[in-house]
Amino acid sequence: MADSERPNPTAPGAAGPPPVPPAPPSPPPTGGRETPVWAYALIGVGVLMLLLNAGWIRGIDVLSVLNLWPVALLAVGADLLTKGSYRLPIVAGAIVLGAVLLMGGGLGTRSAGATEAVDHGLDGARAAEVVLRLGVGSVDVHADAPAGRLIAGTVVTARGEQLDQVAGRRGDVARVELIVRQQSGTSIASNARRAWDLGLTREVPVDLRVDAGVGDVRFDLRDATLSRLDLSGGVGEIDVVLPARGGYVGRLDLGVGEADVILPRGVEARLTVSVGLGGADVRGEWLREGREYTTPGYAQAAPADRIELTISGGIGGVKVERD
Repeated sequence: MADSERPNPTAPGAAGPPPVPPAPPSPPPTGGRETPVWAYALIGVGVLMLLLNAGWIRGIDVLSVLNLWPVALLAVGADLLTKGSYRLPIVAGAIVLGAVLLMGGGLGTRSAGATEAVDHGLDGARAAEVVLRLGVGSVDVHADAPAGRLIAGTVVTARGEQLDQVAGRRGDVARVELIVRQQSGTSIASNARRAWDLGLTREVPVDLRVDAGVGDVRFDLRDATLSRLDLSGGVGEIDVVLPARGGYVGRLDLGVGEADVILPRGVEARLTVSVGLGGADVRGEWLREGREYTTPGYAQAAPADRIELTISGGIGGVKVERD
C-alpha cells in the first residue's frame, strides 16, 4: 500500500487507539504506620512515674494529675479533627498546658483543709466493729488508742469533703463507721494534705473493714487483736503489718498499686494468693501447693495462734514476708 493510502490517525474521523487516562497522583509518604495517640499517653505516664519515683517532682500533688482529663479530651478531639496529621505537636502542646496548670496552681482548690477529731470510747464493750470508707489522701492506722478508747485520731479533709462519724452499740459490740463523702465542687487536686491518722484499741477484738480510696495506705496492726480483717484496695500503695496474735480470717482484695504484707513470726498462717498483673512474691519458709502457701507449723498450731489469709485481685505486685 502506498504511503498516501495509509490512514492518518490525526485526520478527522480516523480510527485510532483510545486515549490513556492520566495516572492518579501518588499519595504523600506517611512515614510508616501511624502511632496511636494512646502510645504517647502511655509514654507520658511512664515518664511521670519515673520522675515521681526519683523524687524530682515531689512538690507537685500527684493526685492533681487526675484533674487534667479536660486537657486530654481537648487533645484527642484535636487529633480526630486533624486526622492525625499534627499528632505530635498536639500531644506536645497538651503536655505543656498540663505542666503550666500543675505548676501554676490552676487546678483544684486552695483550701487549707479542715482537721476533724475522731474519738470514740469502748464504754465497756467486749468486742468492736470498725468500718473505714476512705476518700483521697494518705492513711496511717496503728494500734495505740488511749486506754478505754475504741478509735482516736484525726482526719484532714479538703474543701467540698465531709467526714461522717456513725457510732452505735449492739449488745457487747461497739461499732464505729467513718465515711468521707465528696460534695459538689470537690476537687481531687488540693493544696491541703488529706490524711488519716488513727489509733485502734488493743483491749478488745476488732472486726476491721476498710474500703480504700486514692492514696497510700499503711496499717500497723502488730499490737492489735482482730476477729476479722477485710480490706478492699483502691489506688495507691498498701503496707500492712498483721497482728502478732492469730485467731482471725483476713481478706485483702487489692486495687491498683504495690502491696507489702508482713506476717510476724510466731503466727502460723495459711495463705491463698490469686493476684492480677505484677504477680506475687511470697518470701520465707512456706509449704506450697498451687496458689496455697502454709507455714510449717500451721497444722499443729492452736486456732488462736493461726490465721487464714486470702489475697486476690489487683494491678501491681504483692510481697508477703515474715518478720
